[in-house]
Amino acid sequence: MRGALTTTLREYGLRIVILLAVIVTFLIVSKSFAGPSSVYAVLESFAFVGIVALGLSVTMIAGELDLSVASTAALMGVIAIEVAQFGLVVAIVTALAGGAVLGALQGWLIARLGINSLVFTAGSLIAIRGFAYIASNNSPVVLTDFAISDPLHTRFATFFSPSSVIAIIAFVVVGLFLAFTRPGRHIYAIGGARTEAIAAGVPVTGSMTLAFSLSGATAGLAGAIACLKGGSAAPEGFPDLLLLAVGAALIGGIGLYGGVGTIWHVVIGVAITGTLTAGMATLAAPSYLSNLVLGVLLVLLLVADFFIAKAVRRRRLSRLREIVATDGEVPAEALVATGR
Repeated sequence: MRGALTTTLREYGLRIVILLAVIVTFLIVSKSFAGPSSVYAVLESFAFVGIVALGLSVTMIAGELDLSVASTAALMGVIAIEVAQFGLVVAIVTALAGGAVLGALQGWLIARLGINSLVFTAGSLIAIRGFAYIASNNSPVVLTDFAISDPLHTRFATFFSPSSVIAIIAFVVVGLFLAFTRPGRHIYAIGGARTEAIAAGVPVTGSMTLAFSLSGATAGLAGAIACLKGGSAAPEGFPDLLLLAVGAALIGGIGLYGGVGTIWHVVIGVAITGTLTAGMATLAAPSYLSNLVLGVLLVLLLVADFFIAKAVRRRRLSRLREIVATDGEVPAEALVATGR
């Protein structure tokens, strides 16, 4: 019990403290931050940056990174507006499915060709953006009937909207998938120890395809929701989405080197970034200042993680030396605990 509590505190404690500190700070400096509108704004951030960070985190857990999410969101946003005449649900499902297919194709090619995902998705980022320009005929597309998107603007139970409810469902589904299914464990395996995973018979191609499919699907879903709520889509849309989503994932504690992170890391990361953005908005601060604060916070967190990990390794090594001095031999579990 004590060991589990220690692990939980090490995994989430620092992030939770930062989230609480951000909330308290804005409650002190901004009177309007205490209103329900701020809670609503934070939940709405889950419906855009949060959904994208969710899918992006799956590729990061797999030891890869999908740089094409912003372009995918823009393309699927255009497609959602184009097919919205057939109904809101059709538009959202079409964008989600289109993003999933696009992501799956990228994941399959990366795995089969052995190309670094950063290199491949840097190219697909440009190519997919080009398809967005073609699909939109190089100009913004607008809903022909704005009443189609009215349900997305509904607000209920004070804090929630259909968008935030969709985001919550997406987080629950992906979280359960990663934690309790064999394909989810395979994604962790190829990210944490790919050579060993291959030797153990883990289907790397299938796992990679699935990871990128989830990334594409969430990007398509977020792009569709944002464009349908706005009533229009532009091929050059969402230029900052990639950086915001990666920042949220890293702030939450998702590891860049694979095999590290849970759905709760993403939730906390998006909550921190969403709270910062909402708080800065109540202060009427320019958007670049909000991005500056997020960047500084990310750097500080990465530095803190480095020193915490270093202290943990030093503590384990000290414990190992005590065991050797007392028993004269090293138990196998002690070697595993020290990473040796």
